[in-house]
Amino acid sequence: IAVAGYPDGHPDSTYEETLVHLKQKVDAGADFIISQLLFECDKYERFINDCTKHNINIPIIAGILPIQNYDSLRKLKKLACNVIVPKDLVEMIEEKKDDDEAIREIGVEFTVKLVKQLFERGLTAGIHIYTLNREIGPNKIVKELGLYSKDKSRRFFPWQTTANEERLVTEDVRPVYWAQRPKSYITRTKTWDEFPNGRWGNSSNPAFGDLEDYHPFYMSKAVKKSKFLEMWGNDIRDIDDIRDVFMSFLDGTPNRQGFEVTSLPWVDEQLQPETVLIKEQILKLNSNYLFTINSQPPVNCAKSSDQTFGWGPKNGYIYQKSYIEFFARSDDAKMIIDKIAKFPLLSYTISNKGGTDSYTNYKKNSPIALTWGVFPGREIVQPTIADYKTFLIWKDEAFALWIEKWGQLYEGQSRRVLEDIVDDLYLICLVDNDFVTGTTLWEFLEEVIGGIKQNETGKYKGNYNGQLNG
Repeated sequence: IAVAGYPDGHPDSTYEETLVHLKQKVDAGADFIISQLLFECDKYERFINDCTKHNINIPIIAGILPIQNYDSLRKLKKLACNVIVPKDLVEMIEEKKDDDEAIREIGVEFTVKLVKQLFERGLTAGIHIYTLNREIGPNKIVKELGLYSKDKSRRFFPWQTTANEERLVTEDVRPVYWAQRPKSYITRTKTWDEFPNGRWGNSSNPAFGDLEDYHPFYMSKAVKKSKFLEMWGNDIRDIDDIRDVFMSFLDGTPNRQGFEVTSLPWVDEQLQPETVLIKEQILKLNSNYLFTINSQPPVNCAKSSDQTFGWGPKNGYIYQKSYIEFFARSDDAKMIIDKIAKFPLLSYTISNKGGTDSYTNYKKNSPIALTWGVFPGREIVQPTIADYKTFLIWKDEAFALWIEKWGQLYEGQSRRVLEDIVDDLYLICLVDNDFVTGTTLWEFLEEVIGGIKQNETGKYKGNYNGQLNG
């Protein structure tokens, strides 16, 4: 049983009365104390010493709040019950009040120093971080403090789980399409009464709820427009400018304006460790105007404790099929449709923006397992799938992000250029069903790249006889 302690006193009591009430809670059976948030080591040390004087001898854990945006600072006094934020910290944040990313870095640096002081002076049995549902800052803090475990096998699944207890217990399958936008998927499915468990099943099953309601800005981030313009370009002149952004994001080099590209509209965070393993192949695709937004390499019997691929319980083994998702120009899409019949080990879903020209060789209402694990004493777990009907829903979100997140940065010519480019694109998802060798996908894409290079000076002329499934 944990109880609250107030290093600065409770707003409805004097400081001394707060200590008396805390002693009463301890005598009533509390096992440990979590403090209200604090910003000053000396004040907290006074609180610890005063607790000792009142014979409060159970463990006390320091409550820490890393300030991650300006709005948090403004609301802090009301939220924090008498807590005073140090003047120098307030001044640093005020200077960056329009840049939440910079404020988060300030909050992380301040918090790391504070926690180190607490540990060095032996003032706390541990720390409790008040995240306020913002995980980026706290993740950086625990890593910089050396409290972060690199053991990837501690992941429940190969995708980001949620704090929702019912969902955490029951959900064990998700479609691959939102792998780089997990918060979007969680938001879109938060009203579901049931979650897929054991297998995805029929995606049209009403028990799974409706995936179609969404908004690209599922999680508000107060990032200045100028920051996105730095990353994605102050203007868009042609498709080469778009290629430059994708290439800079993937290889970590500055874009044509000299800025680092740390995210894309479809990718919330930096590259996953497993993606780095196929980075050279992906760079080659993007250099040839196949703009990748999701991928995974093949895995054949990796241990569940593997640093890169591991997830699930101990002593298990992990498998996954090679997967790639990218946007392609219509002429290149036509070539892909013509060529892919020669590669029967590949499963594909292809669609234009409006869904009026879509293709697949998936069996009706039959999902494809992309990732699965074998663990002692359990049935096979398959947490990641691909599904044609779900792909068509994701397709709408993926295309919308071009305009609603990237295009909204511009007016006039740049926006018109981007819209024209997007109207010509197709979204393509490919699965290599040979997870043992995992080479078929890349053999096919090498042939596609060869075709693109041959047709750089002219339009592709192909049969374009794929079967419509729209």
